[in-house]
Amino acid sequence: LAQAISSDRTGAVSKQRRLLSQCQVDGSVLGASAMADSRVTGHSSDSRENPRRIDRVESKSMILGSSSTSVQGTVRQFISAAQSLVSVRMRPRGQTQRSPEFLRELAVLHPELLRATTMRMVLRRFGSIFRHSAGAASTFEMSKPVEVIAKFLSHSWNTPGWLKTIALMYHENVFRATVSAFATAICLHGLEFAGAGVPMPLVGPSYLAGETTMHQLRLDTHFVPPCLVFILVLIFGQEVPGLAQSTCFLDKCCIHQTDQEKKMQGIQQLGGFLRSSHRMVILWQPEYFTRLWCVYELAAFHYINLGVSGLVDLLPLKLPVLALSLFCFHFAASAATVVLGPTLVFSEMHLTWILENVPAALQVPWMFMIFSSMCFFAIYTIPGFLLWKFCESHMEDRKMLLKQLRGFRMDLAECQVESDREFIEGKLTTWFGGVEEFELIIRNEVAELVAQSMKYRGPIPWTLMFTGSLSHVFLLASAAVDAVIRSDWPLAVRLGLACIGVSCFTDAIALSAGLTLADKIPGRWQVGVRRFIAPISLALLFSLLNGLVLASMNPALPLWIDIPMYLVLGMLTWLMFGGWHRLRHGRTLRPSGKSEEHSPASAVAHPAPGVGKRQGLQSDVGAMGTLKPDIQGDVSFGVQMKVESYESLVAVASHNEESDDEFGEVVSN
Repeated sequence: LAQAISSDRTGAVSKQRRLLSQCQVDGSVLGASAMADSRVTGHSSDSRENPRRIDRVESKSMILGSSSTSVQGTVRQFISAAQSLVSVRMRPRGQTQRSPEFLRELAVLHPELLRATTMRMVLRRFGSIFRHSAGAASTFEMSKPVEVIAKFLSHSWNTPGWLKTIALMYHENVFRATVSAFATAICLHGLEFAGAGVPMPLVGPSYLAGETTMHQLRLDTHFVPPCLVFILVLIFGQEVPGLAQSTCFLDKCCIHQTDQEKKMQGIQQLGGFLRSSHRMVILWQPEYFTRLWCVYELAAFHYINLGVSGLVDLLPLKLPVLALSLFCFHFAASAATVVLGPTLVFSEMHLTWILENVPAALQVPWMFMIFSSMCFFAIYTIPGFLLWKFCESHMEDRKMLLKQLRGFRMDLAECQVESDREFIEGKLTTWFGGVEEFELIIRNEVAELVAQSMKYRGPIPWTLMFTGSLSHVFLLASAAVDAVIRSDWPLAVRLGLACIGVSCFTDAIALSAGLTLADKIPGRWQVGVRRFIAPISLALLFSLLNGLVLASMNPALPLWIDIPMYLVLGMLTWLMFGGWHRLRHGRTLRPSGKSEEHSPASAVAHPAPGVGKRQGLQSDVGAMGTLKPDIQGDVSFGVQMKVESYESLVAVASHNEESDDEFGEVVSN
């Protein structure tokens, strides 16, 4: 087996399969197999190239060599052989092995120039670093030497800097901002339950009609402090002392821009920067794939990580702007409700008239009409046109992204210095066997994965809509807490359901429908008077859905109608944000667009009766896709492995470091 692995790659595959079924390899030969496998995959013993991986392979050979249990020896034999087989199949198209030139490029020749900055430095002074591309010695001092980089920021300097600043603030701080806002609201209401509540301005008493009586509804400014905390943490969250700061690579800070010698050394070890980075964050705008250096960074990161998915975050820059715009809009709507509600819709005079003149069976339809009309004319009519413009722009960007990927050509990518083009094309030829092969990977595998990801996650992330509706959450939660304090439990339940409906369902459904409509309506329909139909329809949809939820707060509506209505809204939201695609194609996204449940991999874990022992090996490696080797060996059992990288397979092979009981449990599973 060791001799087969050290021979040429084509013969190694067939010989390994044949030897695996014909002989029982003892620990020493298996250890030699592991050592030879490091040569097959192109990893030399030079500590500069990857000493940690080589150490693991060598320790694996020592551990496996001392195995005494026959079952464990058979399992380790199988895993080692499968590892070498997968490593042979994982090479990029047109590439037999990583060249020594590429391995030298990955080496960090100047450790003092392997530098990274922090998000705190990048976002300081509202992202002033992105205002222009010119750097200085002061910008280089914003970074420091490191061994590992958390995020590699890939972007184009043609993109407006304020877009990148808002996107990075949102990407870095939105979770801690949301948690801080909810913690603030919980503290305020906790003090209120304890009898030491913070007094909040109350505009006037508000009420809800309930068949024959009126229920008190508190509308005050309890929602303001959590919203202010959210904005402050979103903008300045990276400045909070004591919080862990993720390191990141930004070319302007980490490569010297004035010292030409250091600049060339930094550019030459760009592969070292990419190799040391755990993730790549692409600040995407339509011009991204038109820049040659951006494509080069993505290609190098893809090649270094063998096309493993989950390591590249594609961040469209317009979506965080939408989330913040919706947040500000809903904050203004909540403030208007607090100020105007007690004198209009929720006034004692209006609700007294309803109780005296509207039958109990018609109170909910009446309130639905009132709330829908108020939302349409006072809240959504003008913003509906802005939302429609966003829907058109966002769907056009999605189409442009797929068009750029499916029609990608290196000769159309822009480059300021022509010598850079020759340098990059030479690297792509070395890695992928030619520029044409790399173009095929982008057009087919990457484009297919992006297209499936768009369908899988919906037109926009659902979390953006939830973030934009936080002010409604805090306003209705405050009213629900007041109802609990007064022991008005039916009203508290209705307000809680309305809080969930407004923040999680209504706006998400309406905007998703608007995005779908913008994708389907031909451009020739957007002329004359007809161009007003779509924005008004979108505003009307927002108004009707929100009016339905607000009318459901009326105590005259039975709860047995309320709860199924929210279940329907929740199911519709799930279907519109990727649920329908999951039902059709399964749970796991694969580059081919097929689910894990319906893929050939499922036949490994659940073999059909009568299937013979001799199977084979197949692995599905997609560019930026998930690696799922379906490993079956010429032994009396089948093993299905789902690994995300070559490192994971090495870790499985060295599992002998765990106890025998744990290893036996793994074999049983």
